[in-house]
Amino acid sequence: MNQNFLKIKQSYLDLPLFKEAFIHKSVSSNKNNERLEFLGDAVLEIIVSEYLFHRFEGLDEGKLTQMRASIVNTQSLARIFMQLDCKDLLQTSKGTNKLDETHKLSIYAGTLEACIGAIFLELGFEESKRFIFHLFEINFTNLNESSELKDAKSRLQEALQAKGVQPPKYSVASNKEGNSFDCSVRFNGETFHASDSIKKEAEQKVAELILLKLDKS
Repeated sequence: MNQNFLKIKQSYLDLPLFKEAFIHKSVSSNKNNERLEFLGDAVLEIIVSEYLFHRFEGLDEGKLTQMRASIVNTQSLARIFMQLDCKDLLQTSKGTNKLDETHKLSIYAGTLEACIGAIFLELGFEESKRFIFHLFEINFTNLNESSELKDAKSRLQEALQAKGVQPPKYSVASNKEGNSFDCSVRFNGETFHASDSIKKEAEQKVAELILLKLDKS
């Protein structure tokens, strides 16, 4: 069982807006986490940008943007959310809960951003900054100026090689118009699939799903 979990302050759990951050729109159209997600996304981006700006003074805007994208993306946010010791507070409708993991990734990521937005409103900028540094501590630690910002497929290949396992084969099919690609991979007796308008991105999404599965095992 994966022991890599993120402990959340008990005091956060008593905050009304923090509780609201776990309510998905499929449960309530009036009281849900969409507005908090909107705010949290902006707070997260400015705090990560500020951190990178001060830490890597010799890097240009392009490299800083690439670094930020490697930290703040749907897959990484979803992975962090799944490590929260309070992730089970998430409320979704039965129908939404039955969606495949590809769709759930954006829900997980959005909920994490909503949590950040809630902390910002309830406790202010400095506390939301501490919260973000707690969440992303490992991500920040692993960054350096010469880092090769590896994509999900590369990270999966390295993880499997370390276990002595061959990387999976990616099967991709497109629609008639050629503007949507569905990628599927059979791995450890389970089929993972994802879709995107870009073939390579569909493959990356599937690789990220397998990485998330490996994290849980």
